[in-house]
Amino acid sequence: MVSAALLLSWPVMAKTIVVGSVGDVPTDEIKKFLPLANYLAKQLRSEEFDQGKVVVARGIPEMADFLKEGKADLYIDSPFPSVAVSRVSGSKFLLLREKKGLSEYHSVIFARQDSGINRLQELNKRMIAFKEPFSSSGYFVPKMVMVQQGLKLVPKKDVSNPVGAGEIGYVFSNDNENSMVWVLRKRVVAGALDNQSFEKEARGELRNLKILYKTFSFPRHIVSYRADLTASLVAKIKEILLKMHESEEGEKTLKEFENTARFDELPEKAMVPFLKAGKFIDAELGIK
Repeated sequence: MVSAALLLSWPVMAKTIVVGSVGDVPTDEIKKFLPLANYLAKQLRSEEFDQGKVVVARGIPEMADFLKEGKADLYIDSPFPSVAVSRVSGSKFLLLREKKGLSEYHSVIFARQDSGINRLQELNKRMIAFKEPFSSSGYFVPKMVMVQQGLKLVPKKDVSNPVGAGEIGYVFSNDNENSMVWVLRKRVVAGALDNQSFEKEARGELRNLKILYKTFSFPRHIVSYRADLTASLVAKIKEILLKMHESEEGEKTLKEFENTARFDELPEKAMVPFLKAGKFIDAELGIK
């Protein structure tokens, strides 16, 4: 029979708070998100958490699996992948992240001044560079608005591939700088970036570029949580994140987390354009 003293000294199983991200380079994602995961673990000691961890998915389907299977507790990303993951996993939205000082931004579709292109419709038989398949500002939103205007976008493996009549070809550059350079060097006719990255990557070349289209504004990053987290734990996490900027340690962690300004309440209408874009999101996920 186990004595009362032994029962009292029995170690409590420590828990790990797991933050998920989607990216092609896991080491980079872990470096970005681990300070936040560790901070949360420290603040959640009263809930028997003692460790923070980061898991990196290769794409939206895998991230959804991580949340459904309990391998991730939180997921922080831009609206398109956040809504896509939610549609598959049932994850719920919690807060807004003010990344690099901005709570929202918009996409711009741009070309060279000397391209002869002035409207999206004139991109017919031309090639556009998007950033990556899970980017809200560098892919999903600009592609969605183009499709809504009746344009047919067709993926291509390389910028040298032919583009047929009645279609606009697109390739992924996998980097904001690449998208800009490819346009400037005429590898593609147009590119799509968020407004902040557009100005940053253009540097001294702004006079040589023109914006063909500006999209609606949308949140930079959303904090989501897996559907089966207890309400009490969700409330605790929300409180911790909302108050981070008020303490020296929290502010330091926010700065390490890609210069995050703060976490804030998510405006009720902020996600409406994405929640209404179900058919476009399902098409990206291959859901019929």
